Amino acid sequence: MSNTEEHPLAGSSFINLMKLFFLHGGIDKEYLLKALSIAMASLSTIPFRIFENVKFAKKITELELDISPIFIIGHPRSGTTYFHDLMSRDSQLEYLENWQAMRGSEIFLGSPKLAKHWADSNYPRKRISDGVMMLASSPAEEEFPLANSSPYSFYTWFYFPKNMKKNFQEFVLFENSNKQIKKEWQKAYIKLIKKIILSKNGKIIILKNPINTARVNILLEIFPDAKFIYIYRNPYNIYASTSQLYKKMVQLFGLQNINEAELEENIIFIYKKMMQKYLLDKDFIPPENLIEIKYENFIGNEIEYLKRVYTQFNLSGFEQAESEFNKHIKSQINYQKNKYILDEKTIKKITEEWGFAFDKWQYDIPIELTS
Repeated sequence: MSNTEEHPLAGSSFINLMKLFFLHGGIDKEYLLKALSIAMASLSTIPFRIFENVKFAKKITELELDISPIFIIGHPRSGTTYFHDLMSRDSQLEYLENWQAMRGSEIFLGSPKLAKHWADSNYPRKRISDGVMMLASSPAEEEFPLANSSPYSFYTWFYFPKNMKKNFQEFVLFENSNKQIKKEWQKAYIKLIKKIILSKNGKIIILKNPINTARVNILLEIFPDAKFIYIYRNPYNIYASTSQLYKKMVQLFGLQNINEAELEENIIFIYKKMMQKYLLDKDFIPPENLIEIKYENFIGNEIEYLKRVYTQFNLSGFEQAESEFNKHIKSQINYQKNKYILDEKTIKKITEEWGFAFDKWQYDIPIELTS
């Protein structure tokens, strides 16, 4: 992904891009040309964003949020993408697509043909984290387009890694931020969800965003009847896989540098805070609206767990979608998981810092680490 127009921030509004540069301490000098190219791509979208605003602003404002989404949550690399991909095979469920989430994120309502055209140069391609093939129509995370419309997305740290920990505290936990930042985040998030709903003709929306694992209480403020599917996985695998993924993301998208030691410390800090926040917030979810799934039990028993979701959430159409679920499961049979080795020092630190998670979900040190 060397073409700067494929950089996620190429879909940002120009005003938002300038805010990001200012809020995050600017750009390291070796990335100035990349940043300039991103800015030029952003400027080129201005007429299309104006058109979308003129055509859809009133509809977005007036739309009532009477649809409660299904949120798939869990720390990155927990298996949330696979679960999301599976559920997306049901035609009655709708989701944010890659062509809507990246460069076309600010114009996909008003100029869908152009947004899809831009996506054609980037898809199909292999996913950065694990080599899984992605299409322009594949499900996407809303944290990426949120970063294009608001400076308060956690994923802005991919571009400005020096602020990774600070971003998590301020834009996910909202710990060290003023009330206005939380209000602005909610406003941007609601607008994005409304745009997704408008583009999908009011069908049930299923959203996958690992970062929302630590935002359950805020999501419930917006959607009191929201459904949640929480997926958890062996923390050692989570650490190893997340570390590899984040290093690749910074290498591809970063406009600042960060040393590996700091990045790894941040991963340990964020997992700990995210899981602790989820364990506190999940008590506010009505029991009938929450399903928790152990990844290791899910693999090989996908149909059983999907049926449980449909039954508990009173979703119709499981029998009609089951053949599509099975097709996708079979298509993944030859998938080769990544393998990792962690040194004893790292394993010891993870065990100490994440001990509560091992106790809660009853995990041991695995013989082999995979993702």
